[in-house]
Amino acid sequence: MNEVLRTDLLDHGMNAGKEQKVFDLLRAWRRCAALVGREQWRLFFEDGRIEKMHRSPAESDLAAVVGAANRLQMVRHQVVGILGSFLSNRQNEFSRIVECSSLPGETKHQLHFVNRWRAWFGREGLVMKDGAEIPGETRALARRIMRAVLSRHRKPDFSRINMVMDQRAASVREAEDTTTFDLWLRLSTMERGQRIEVPLRSHAYFSDRKGVCKKTVQVNEREGRLFFGIVTDIAGVCAEQKEAYQPRCEEIALDYGLRTLFATDQGDLLGQGFLRKLERFDQRISRLAAYRQKHDLRTRSPRYDREIRRLRGFLGTEIGRVLNRLARVQRPGRIVVERLWFQSPRLSRRMNRLVTNAGRRVVEHKLADLTERFGIEIEYINPAYSSQECSACGYVDRKNRAGERFECRWCGKKVHADVNAPRNLRSRRSRPAVGSVKQAKAAVLRALVLEFQR
Repeated sequence: MNEVLRTDLLDHGMNAGKEQKVFDLLRAWRRCAALVGREQWRLFFEDGRIEKMHRSPAESDLAAVVGAANRLQMVRHQVVGILGSFLSNRQNEFSRIVECSSLPGETKHQLHFVNRWRAWFGREGLVMKDGAEIPGETRALARRIMRAVLSRHRKPDFSRINMVMDQRAASVREAEDTTTFDLWLRLSTMERGQRIEVPLRSHAYFSDRKGVCKKTVQVNEREGRLFFGIVTDIAGVCAEQKEAYQPRCEEIALDYGLRTLFATDQGDLLGQGFLRKLERFDQRISRLAAYRQKHDLRTRSPRYDREIRRLRGFLGTEIGRVLNRLARVQRPGRIVVERLWFQSPRLSRRMNRLVTNAGRRVVEHKLADLTERFGIEIEYINPAYSSQECSACGYVDRKNRAGERFECRWCGKKVHADVNAPRNLRSRRSRPAVGSVKQAKAAVLRALVLEFQR
């Protein structure tokens, strides 16, 4: 059974002396992570790989930075995990670019092979399953594409990384001799051979969490305060929930928006008023950013970071609430969704960027959570022109839609615009020419026109 992990952050009751020792370890951990990250990037661009078991020529110096060789191993595993996740996302982006291009089929196949093995920057020859070697021109094209993909994103910043420690450096036990705290965390420090006992306060979410506690502890810093994350494997609980889950309908299609957070093909409008709440966040964040820029200050500040965290917290709470209600009330066996793109002309460019990036992550994580807990299948559909296509006759015209009102200029069909789009998404499941996420936008439009003319 695959692990399904959840992390609960607990507050502590340390005195100032213990807290200072934890901060000292955290600063050393971050310095070491930055050095290990630099080393792994060098490996990646020189040999096309990142490696957990890589042994640096300066291994003893790196171990001295973090205070122990076993902690260096933990840092390296954490850094490689973060880089692996970052590169997996870029790998998916590379695949979409290649698939939506006008390159010959053979070249696409070779590029996909390079991408599959993450050999964008590798120097060794690459041989396909049929024995043919990838030509140099294709390898050079793969490098250019990947450099362009990487240039769009910031590399992970390890200078603010949190600690993830195993039982060699941290262990948790239940408190037996006090009622003030529920748990004790035994934690190593930068002083050789010395450990400290950290009292932890539980909360309702953690107390009610069913599952198996893992021997992994996170140490997180937020606004200068420390929180300790306890990791729980809930795979057994999820297996029970999947077995008890009985779908009421085969599938539901969802369309994302901001005026209404989600609209279904069955006519449900979920999360109304979402845009008004975002506008209030936008006003506060924009005013703060404008004030700091006017006084020649960096936009980032503790207050600005707090507002961004509040925005992300609101997105997580609202999206989770709506999707949990959808699963509880509608009980779909499958959810058909579009690739996420939150935008609104009523929000600033800064807010559109923040909501698009944060909202995409929150929705994807929540959909993955529904799959893990209830076994709901998630299927992504190409959304190109779904808001302009008539769900009744298939006629595509940007004049069909005017705000929330959709009226087909061919057949006269009238429907709420946010309901029309998910109905198109659902019908595209059986139309790969327009529904495949690998299709370019221009190709989707051509296919829609041809379908309508038949």
